[in-house]
Amino acid sequence: MGRSKKLKHIHSIFKDKAKIIKAKFSITNHTTSAIQIAVLRSTTRSARSPPPDHLISALVSFSNTTRHSALACISTIINRLHHHHQPNVYVALKCLITLHHMFIGGSFVLDEQVMMFQSMTTASYGFLNLSRFVDNTNMQSREFSLWAQWYACFLETSLFTSTVLKCHVSLSKHEFVKKKESLKSCLYIDLFREIEALVSTVEEICKVPKSLHCQKNDIIYEVTRLVGEDYRMIQYHIMIRLTELSDRVHNLSTNESSKLIRCLERLETCKAGLSDLFSNRMRNEAFWDLVTELMVKLMKLKEGREVKSLCWKMIEYETESTQFKQLLVLAT
Repeated sequence: MGRSKKLKHIHSIFKDKAKIIKAKFSITNHTTSAIQIAVLRSTTRSARSPPPDHLISALVSFSNTTRHSALACISTIINRLHHHHQPNVYVALKCLITLHHMFIGGSFVLDEQVMMFQSMTTASYGFLNLSRFVDNTNMQSREFSLWAQWYACFLETSLFTSTVLKCHVSLSKHEFVKKKESLKSCLYIDLFREIEALVSTVEEICKVPKSLHCQKNDIIYEVTRLVGEDYRMIQYHIMIRLTELSDRVHNLSTNESSKLIRCLERLETCKAGLSDLFSNRMRNEAFWDLVTELMVKLMKLKEGREVKSLCWKMIEYETESTQFKQLLVLAT
């Protein structure tokens, strides 16, 4: 068994090297060839560690030159993710990590990113199509396969949320200040749609595999770290929108208030799972305090309106009762 694994490992090394040599001597242009080599080197079958920083930086740089290069980077990674004879969970995780870095560091237009992925979608499982991915090499590979499935779903949801926000989930400080200012003129319906998308992304994070001990592995730790960084930014996105709605809370209709309460309840059910996943690294008590404060404010508003509605019904009932008695008197 050990000899078989060793032979597979050696075969993987030679297979990747053969592909790199082929890319070097291919008739494609220099940039395309360089992209293929960078992708192959960053997603090797043999190494069990995350892609090297210098290769990630090279791919992000390529994607920021022209739209053609950006498309070449994305399509090469997607092809690497799916087109190999034997499913390899380390290749899959490295491809997803590389894509994640490109979401964060890529400068090409968000809508174009989405169009790229949608054009590559071959099934109804999402554009990364890893919902059925399994590497049956050994127990650890099967366990890590669940992490690959979860990570792919998170990236799909995150990109969809970015389209709803009309900006990437990860923003620079300058861009975040601009976004915060623009919310003042946002309609309620837009704020609700954005908050719901953000909460859905948080819920997707909470679907993490139960095998949290896997985070001791370098590549799974890197996956968790990147998702954690996005979650930190998602918190800020939710906070600025909840703050804006908190200032307008008395102008919300009963239906809008109920909708926001349900959203906050969904968020609160995620708290324990998030704490377990990130080991309290992303606690941000100010965020959860805001959620609690707004929930209390909305519940008081709801109770006040219910009491007011009940009072009006009683007044209407008494008025109708008095009128009925007067009619009886007149009738006799």
